[in-house]
Amino acid sequence: LPADVDLHEYPAYYRRTFHWQSDGYLSRRSAELYDVGVEFLFGGTADVMRRQILPPIVAHARNHGHGRGHGGERLRVLEIACGTGRAGEQVLRALPDASYTGVDLSPFYVDVAREQLAARGREVSLVVANAEALPLPDASFDVVFSVYLFHELPRNARRKVWAEMRRVLRPGGCLVIEDSLQPQDAGELATFLERFPEDMHEPFYRDYCRDDLAEGLAEAGFQVHGTERAFLSKVVSAHRPLAT
Repeated sequence: LPADVDLHEYPAYYRRTFHWQSDGYLSRRSAELYDVGVEFLFGGTADVMRRQILPPIVAHARNHGHGRGHGGERLRVLEIACGTGRAGEQVLRALPDASYTGVDLSPFYVDVAREQLAARGREVSLVVANAEALPLPDASFDVVFSVYLFHELPRNARRKVWAEMRRVLRPGGCLVIEDSLQPQDAGELATFLERFPEDMHEPFYRDYCRDDLAEGLAEAGFQVHGTERAFLSKVVSAHRPLAT
């Protein structure tokens, strides 16, 4: 990891070169390499898989009178672990009238995301923060989503982030999580999942495979709608119940 970064500012689990990423997540160089590296990792399908978050988000916007062409109030969208802003850009293409906030622990990635999203309008806010303790008000977002975060967190951190997602999501709001397949979803790709943590240096991946996303979100107080497979990924959609 870069010698000029104060590593004590980051949790121990974050101070790693996940999937052999140059400098971990702690340099401008890393942020500039990230999107190309992930496309190689997924055989050119990373953006295609990211787009699988769009149908449940757009459906929620339409069903609740938000978003482009519906005359409703501006949809408030929060992305956890926004990285370079790639998924956020896709959401804003689908819902250009939405108010988007992205949170990431890496200031270097947030800087790149800010540049990438600068042309997407004034309702874009980027925040450097740990998702285990979001500096955001309760019930302040209509949609909360994340892409490829939870397989890189230890189990206790996963649960803290789920609790924070629930806290900042308004009752009735939509939660969408995309992450790696888990063994119960993998079928013929199970061998890939078994090799992935060693081949790609993912220290928390084996535990993630034993920690079913849908079950964990239900335990965290979400009502889960369903899980869909998207090649090497899965998308879990849920909402925060109105009564809580």
